[in-house]
Amino acid sequence: MLDISNTPLDLTAIILTYNEEKHIKRCILSLKNIAKKIVIVDSYSKDKTLEIAKKYNVKIYKNKFLHQSQQVNWALSNIKFKTKWMLRIDADEYLTNDLKKNLIKSFNKINKNISGIIINRKVKFLDKELNYGGTSPHKSLRIWKTGLGKCENVFMDEQIIVKGKIINIDGFLIDENLNSLSWWIEKHKKYAVREAINYFSEKSNLQKYRKITNNKAMIKKYLKQNVYYKLPIFIRPIILFLYKFFLKLGFLTGWQGLLYCILQTLWYRFLVDVNILKIKRLIKNKKIYLNEIKNIKYN
Repeated sequence: MLDISNTPLDLTAIILTYNEEKHIKRCILSLKNIAKKIVIVDSYSKDKTLEIAKKYNVKIYKNKFLHQSQQVNWALSNIKFKTKWMLRIDADEYLTNDLKKNLIKSFNKINKNISGIIINRKVKFLDKELNYGGTSPHKSLRIWKTGLGKCENVFMDEQIIVKGKIINIDGFLIDENLNSLSWWIEKHKKYAVREAINYFSEKSNLQKYRKITNNKAMIKKYLKQNVYYKLPIFIRPIILFLYKFFLKLGFLTGWQGLLYCILQTLWYRFLVDVNILKIKRLIKNKKIYLNEIKNIKYN
């Protein structure tokens, strides 16, 4: 069995935080023996997040929050990183032991022309790991060579863009938020506004996404703009729900999978459409110009 207790990789982990006192210890401990450095970029938390983080050997920075992409890119532009590799992770996520072991086994064998590493992200919702339904698990580019990657500048569903080849390493990064369901719902109300803003701002990026063929997340973005959003408004969430719950076998994940699919697909996507319609009306009535939509309040 591979010992991961004293094998830190030449890797810096960036954790984005805001009021994450329930999650930050778990996240840091999952990184402590795999990452040489841990950096926290905090959005001026009002709870005990930083008090807990200071108990560990982490470096803390603060920056006003606009969206996740901006926070990641602020860190890449303003912090001097000395490790060869970078890892981006949210505070409510953590690395499994299997993933850490596979990273340790693979890191020293990575070809020098590799710039990014895709790992498998899985959602755990109401104590249930979601293994079906299309949303979870999914592949996400989270590790890249220092200086060769940045976060695309979008309001939602941000991805790391790298220069060079990408490989996949098996093992799971778990997304498990420990807050209440009502908190989850309130968070997604804000996300729905940001997603609607993204809908308008990302129209011009369709060709860019189609060209990035080595990143499946980018191909999905192209399909979302060029296929999903071409479907009739308010009907497309129903079509997406049927696709995920039946064709992508979401029904195999029990009542948690059903609830997640209803909330994440039907309810949330319907709310996104409501906000898209609101913004279209604002533009049509000359109360807001297209280049001003990014100023709409959502946080």
